[in-house]
Amino acid sequence: MQAKMQEEVARQVQIQLSAHGITTAPGINISSDQLRSSCASTELPDAIKDAELRFPVDDVTEPFTSCELHIPKDNGTVKVAIGVVNPIDRTKTPRIHGAVVPAGYATVSVDKAIEGFSDVPLDIHGGDGEKTVGEAEKSFIAWRKRYINIPGKPLPHNRYG
Repeated sequence: MQAKMQEEVARQVQIQLSAHGITTAPGINISSDQLRSSCASTELPDAIKDAELRFPVDDVTEPFTSCELHIPKDNGTVKVAIGVVNPIDRTKTPRIHGAVVPAGYATVSVDKAIEGFSDVPLDIHGGDGEKTVGEAEKSFIAWRKRYINIPGKPLPHNRYG
């Protein structure tokens, strides 16, 4: 499972690099029409910086804190699901389904996809092969911290393209 997660992360990095015209090896170039990530339009430098930034989800102290999962849209975001998130234990390497959670992501439990958004693709497939927000209902997934809103706390200012 960990190897599968690492392959998916490597694939997502390659997609981001290709989207910006950067190739890591001769002959490798993934066209922009192959982008499937809900966050694929974000700029690579911002994606890298996410690991260094602090987001509202990083300040969660109560177990089963309600959260909203967003995706970028136009010059803002749109809510695609509701769920819960638990405090991040900074003394341990975060894991989901036995695999390391990539930097800039947090583990969330999806309660319900918002109507009309159940087909939003996941950046990283779930532990049972879930590929969309709708398929991930009632399960744990990795979601980009930048797009996890904690009700009552402001969503981070738009930092992408």
